[in-house]
Amino acid sequence: MKYYSFFFVIIISFSLFSCARVGRPTGGEKDVLPPITISASPDFESTNFTGGKIKINFNEYIKFKDLNQQLVISPPLKYSPEIAPLGFPSKQIVIKIKDTLKENTTYTFNFGNAILDNSEGNPLKRFKYLFSTGDYLDSLQMSGTIKDAFLQNPEPNISVLLYVADSTYYDSIVYKSKPNYVTNTLDSIGFSITNIKNGNYYLFALKDRNKNLLFDPKDDKIAFIEEPITITNDSIYTLSLFKEQPEFAVKNVSELSKNHIIIGYEGILDASIENLVDTKSNTVAFLSYKDIKTDSLHIWHKNIDSDSLFINMKHRDSVVVFTQRLRSKKMDSIQLSLNKSGTLHWRDSLYMLSNVPISSIDDNQIKLIDKDSIEIPFKILKDRVATRLLIDFEKEENKDYVFSVLPSAITDYFGQKNDSLSFKFRTKKLEDYGKIVIDVQAEMNTPLIIELLSEKGILIAKEFIDTEKELVFDHLQTGKYQLRAIYDENDNKKWDTGSFIKKIHPEKVQYFYEIIDVRANWSISEIFVIK
Repeated sequence: MKYYSFFFVIIISFSLFSCARVGRPTGGEKDVLPPITISASPDFESTNFTGGKIKINFNEYIKFKDLNQQLVISPPLKYSPEIAPLGFPSKQIVIKIKDTLKENTTYTFNFGNAILDNSEGNPLKRFKYLFSTGDYLDSLQMSGTIKDAFLQNPEPNISVLLYVADSTYYDSIVYKSKPNYVTNTLDSIGFSITNIKNGNYYLFALKDRNKNLLFDPKDDKIAFIEEPITITNDSIYTLSLFKEQPEFAVKNVSELSKNHIIIGYEGILDASIENLVDTKSNTVAFLSYKDIKTDSLHIWHKNIDSDSLFINMKHRDSVVVFTQRLRSKKMDSIQLSLNKSGTLHWRDSLYMLSNVPISSIDDNQIKLIDKDSIEIPFKILKDRVATRLLIDFEKEENKDYVFSVLPSAITDYFGQKNDSLSFKFRTKKLEDYGKIVIDVQAEMNTPLIIELLSEKGILIAKEFIDTEKELVFDHLQTGKYQLRAIYDENDNKKWDTGSFIKKIHPEKVQYFYEIIDVRANWSISEIFVIK
């Protein structure tokens, strides 16, 4: 009987435990609906607003995502409001305003897609709360699109600004004061500003890196319309963003190794090294050149008995002096390489690269042979950069090559000579490549730069034309390409950006309407109409 009683107690206990457990419901449709607002205090679109606190109630628990990036308040407030909840779900948003609000003004709190339901993360898209401190809500609105002046697609999160065109406006206001109205494109290229007061405005767009609604030319892109605009409900505008070219300025001077100094700068290099002087006022022999890839100026100088060096840089009509302490004790030894290894494609040029400037070459100590050990004629041409030598020869298809550099063939700026080196590379069959034939039809009588780009935007080739013309881009590797036309209005063979303060817009850029897919042993013909 004791055993039966014990067993009975166990069964009863297990049953009670099972009944007490709360299981999670299974099955049913997934919640895909966003939160719903059920009330607000003050009410939505209220007038004569005088308070400093807003409460918005929802039908379910909500949370925020990227609130700082998504929330746009228009007109902007001087002090950011306190917004709860942060970090935990709630059915209510509470906004505490710290500013003194302007009279007779409609304010819009645009939350973008920052409000999500807590369970599934469904966003309440482009949710707005607005009110007026006056007797009515301003009702005018405008819209438009953003594009990039040079790139095919603009970046996301572009701020669009409106400044009242009255006596308070001045040319540099976008550098110093926040706008009267603002919106953000978020992840689209379109924008709209609603509930605008009747009047005339200056229109801007910013890629606002600092998110301070002010134009910082060093970091931000800008777009602008020169003349004031009048807002109507069917106002539509297109704004083209560009990055200004800064004035030339030296950013840093540093010693990379013994006898090697580098100067980093920004802007267009319109300066040159006039001379180098040691602490004993002796002039020092040197060599300088611009880096191929970065905004840097390399300076190589001869050995000196000094712990400092004075670099005299001439910029326009003045000379700036930089002092560089000399601490490095080790000089770079000469190292040679080729710019291509493995396959040398038919559009590629072959360069010999050196980490130290090259002074002289003994052509007799350099050989180019094929797989049958037959010597191939070539020429060595000095590039404008002192660390590159162009190896010019006539390629043959589907061939293996060996490029040999015997000892002491290359002498660098400091008299150092190379060791024996050997490099292998090969070419492919011509049938492995494709071709694009472009019939350029231009409706404008403007010099054009036609650029062929990889799908990732890397420049492959460019042509300069001043009339309608058929262009042939051959020997192309298989892959996807895009075309870009630049209206070279000043015929300087490059794209020129704009300047806000000078009211100069960038040169126009037009992309071909589709990506071109190049296949092996295939020719593609297209018509590129430049409008």
